[in-house]
Amino acid sequence: MDASPYPNALGPYTAWMYGTGRSFDFFAAARAAAPHTLTAVLERPDGHAPTSDPEPLSGAGLTVPLVAPTLWSGLTAPRFLPVMMEGVSAQDLTSDSLSALFQSKDLAGVSGPAGGFGPSGGLTRISAGAPIQSDSLTPSADGAVTLAADPEVDPHTPLIVVGIIDDGIPFAHTALAGRIDAVWLQGMAPDGSGRVRFGREVTGSDIAQLRTAHGADEDAIYRAAGALGGVDRAASSLIGDGCHGAHTLGELARGSDTQVRIIAVDLPPDTTWDTSGHGKEALMLAAMHYIFDRADQLATAYGRPTLPLVINLSYGYSGGGHDGQGVIEAGFDELISARRALAPTAFTMPAGNMYVDRTAAELPLSAGEAATPLAWVLPPDDRTSTFMEVWLPEGADAADVTMALHGPGPAHGGLGALAAELSGSGAQAGDLHGVPVTWAGKTVGQVTMDCTRSGRWRILAALAPTEALGDAAPCGRWHVALSSKTDLTVALRIQRDISYGRGFTGARQSHFDDPQNALFTREGYVNEEDTPAAVVKRAGSINGMATGATSLVVGAGHRDWYTGAELYSSAARTTASAQVDVSASVSASPAERGRLGLAARSGARHRMTGTSVAAPALGRALREVIADQAAGDVSDNYLSALSTTGKLADANPKARRRLGGKGLREG
Repeated sequence: MDASPYPNALGPYTAWMYGTGRSFDFFAAARAAAPHTLTAVLERPDGHAPTSDPEPLSGAGLTVPLVAPTLWSGLTAPRFLPVMMEGVSAQDLTSDSLSALFQSKDLAGVSGPAGGFGPSGGLTRISAGAPIQSDSLTPSADGAVTLAADPEVDPHTPLIVVGIIDDGIPFAHTALAGRIDAVWLQGMAPDGSGRVRFGREVTGSDIAQLRTAHGADEDAIYRAAGALGGVDRAASSLIGDGCHGAHTLGELARGSDTQVRIIAVDLPPDTTWDTSGHGKEALMLAAMHYIFDRADQLATAYGRPTLPLVINLSYGYSGGGHDGQGVIEAGFDELISARRALAPTAFTMPAGNMYVDRTAAELPLSAGEAATPLAWVLPPDDRTSTFMEVWLPEGADAADVTMALHGPGPAHGGLGALAAELSGSGAQAGDLHGVPVTWAGKTVGQVTMDCTRSGRWRILAALAPTEALGDAAPCGRWHVALSSKTDLTVALRIQRDISYGRGFTGARQSHFDDPQNALFTREGYVNEEDTPAAVVKRAGSINGMATGATSLVVGAGHRDWYTGAELYSSAARTTASAQVDVSASVSASPAERGRLGLAARSGARHRMTGTSVAAPALGRALREVIADQAAGDVSDNYLSALSTTGKLADANPKARRRLGGKGLREG
């Protein structure tokens, strides 16, 4: 097949969502039904402080204002700027129109009036992401925000802020009473206060008023605050008994000490339902700016120059370059490094839960020889798109690599018909170079190649759901065939694809199938070790969003964590720059899997497994160390401080690759 350029600047995921995948992808179809506002991260080559919204983009018959959310003033010239593209209708959200819009100006020369990008400001990249509902935006964010000091707190008491970015923040929970100072509900309808540029904010004063009005009726409090969603909005996780945000926040802020102040961001529910991780960059980066800004306001309220901060983000994705160079990893590093120059700032993230899911592979390619095709199994009844990334190593030339994708064959082990073939020859760094995936005369996917911000080349295969109203992709054993003109090893990663939260999306996880990969030990246990001869690996399944330099990556161990890691707890490649740093126990015993924590309502408890639980447990230990002013050197993200205060102990050497060599000592 001859390759043809796909829309430039959008990135492969956005090009799929608003291009070929628009008619049957679960998320794209839902977002095409009503006006939405596209989010994006603008990357700039040097510092130009945005004291006002950037100038609009114009092109393809569109003029789109760019709206900046709350930005932290401590970083006067952020390289990575989250924005919303205001007033784009559902009909305008097509890959062709957006591409023309983004290409309407030379990115290196985009400039605005003084106080915008600055007369010599510019852009090096626009990373378009997932949309939010257009009616989430407010005309301006000039409403007064007043974070009041708690009169019960002694003026001389050391304070520490915990920040959390999650879904389903239970701000009416009695276990958190008197300690929550601000919550940003990103996906909910504005309340007219103008405190935030999209969604709405609930402050500690608001919570106190809601408690006075509604007493102990937490459902009434959440309804009055507009936190549950509704007919015209996605349902919040707070509707259920147990929710992710309740458990992680409860773990991070465990205790009743008012010395611990809480600032939280509740992500839009429908964006969290998409477990591929695509498109959340602008929302998460905006959340980090908000937490930093409100922490500064809180410091002012208490008469302190600044306050220490511990943040937990128990989200991620299995794809990405795993090199710390993605937009979100670099954006986090920029913000956290800047704040660490002013006050202790720790950041915990989970290692991931896909260790044995067969979603990672390392495939060596020999010059001039076609590698044995790798089977990629798509399950039936999958109602969401499936994504698989192929990452070329640093310095590799795209022109050397060709990938062929074969549909399900007539028999086990047999190759099916050629569905797509993409050669890197002719690929340009600024283009999205690709071909459609066709099956039985219908387009059921696309294969694209792009040069990422780190300079590495990535191939993305995006396939339609195997159950769809439109042209579904056939389920079964697909095959990925790669060849190269030079010797190199490529990394293959399948994005997470499960049904999560209140969305009930019907997602089902695909996986690689390698006959040399031993799934079980001779004794019949699940094999936790990689088979040397197999290309499918367990190592390499680490959370790709957690590979930045400033994050502490937390794995999940047994109750006696030094005996081993939880089966699902992900690990990095042994040669990767980002590894699991430390672990925390999750399961109480083999009979009680998971960690007991807060449910969405007061008086109830909820058990949850996963590295998402381990990360805030480590964050709580960091909170105690930093609050005691024992943080010390930050070169290892406060691990030394944890060790010297006796909170860490050595892990079992057999499990160190997955446990990080250190485990949190509790009790």
